[in-house]
Amino acid sequence: MPEPLAPWWKEAHDAARLLASNLEAAAAHASRDGVYTPPPGSPPPRRRRRPGSLRHLAEVIRSRRLAPGVSVDKDIVAGVLAGELRYITEPVLVTAVARAAHLIARVPFDEADAERLAVACAHVAALVEAAEEADRRAPSLLPAARSGGTPQPAEPARTADDPDLRDGPVIIDATFTTRRPRRHRAVLAGVVLLVLTLAAAGLVVATRGEEPAGDEPAGEAACRSDTTDDDVIVDTPRVFDDDLATRLSPTLDFDQMNGSARYARHQGRTYYWGRAGSDDHDPHSGGARVRWRAAAGQWHSCPAPLAVTERGYVHTPAVATTIGGQPVTVQICLWRDTLRRENCTPEIRNG
Repeated sequence: MPEPLAPWWKEAHDAARLLASNLEAAAAHASRDGVYTPPPGSPPPRRRRRPGSLRHLAEVIRSRRLAPGVSVDKDIVAGVLAGELRYITEPVLVTAVARAAHLIARVPFDEADAERLAVACAHVAALVEAAEEADRRAPSLLPAARSGGTPQPAEPARTADDPDLRDGPVIIDATFTTRRPRRHRAVLAGVVLLVLTLAAAGLVVATRGEEPAGDEPAGEAACRSDTTDDDVIVDTPRVFDDDLATRLSPTLDFDQMNGSARYARHQGRTYYWGRAGSDDHDPHSGGARVRWRAAAGQWHSCPAPLAVTERGYVHTPAVATTIGGQPVTVQICLWRDTLRRENCTPEIRNG
């Protein structure tokens, strides 16, 4: 069984997987809607080639010179799509894979899109560098071994004829004697204290499960405050089609709750939103919400409550990646009311 990652490496791998999921979505779009075309000057293939395959993406990158100075093959493309840190931190490779997928799918890919990917690569690279530094510092955080000192000679063994032991208990070892132990009361008190603590924790969880769905968390502003025009689109299903949008991977599903985060372009802007549903055989109330903030400003919450009787999906408002001319950080969450639980994406920084 592999050892768990250190917290600093987990953050780096999570960011890498999030970036790779966007590239995977573009490659899937190319495979679904694209057409295979052999490189210029090459004969037609003898058998049908699948568009958007690793080999096809590598061919387009080489023939279009999308990664100047880098020799790209299908294994490198696979490494980028898998989120391997040595590849996903290279902006030239990441941008080349994304641009090739868009070319195959015949979908526009402009310099703003390339810049966003370069920023995301730099973010992952910074996390990797911080994790490596944390690895180097980790040994210094361990307690230092006690230094030397003159070792004390062992005391000679004592026998029952020793005058100090004639009228006292016989010592079996250094931790207990033949006297009747009297620690059971302390153990019993500890068990009772543990039971009371667990009962109190269960009461807290049960109480939180009764929170009304859809309320903004304490300290977070209303969804549309500080916004204008189409910064936030409230009726998401009217404007966006879930099936045509890019779904972030992994999904937000847990237990009986089903949900995901998605994004798509609209009138030259990129929007993020979430959706929530519940299993038909064991329905629960809950919902999804988008959290957003500009720069270092206050978090805003855009919830979409899910009633226990709702058998379809509910959608949060869709939030643009720039508001008031500033890049926005977003986070999409899925929650359940009883017992209260929430699962969220990492914070997605767009600038």
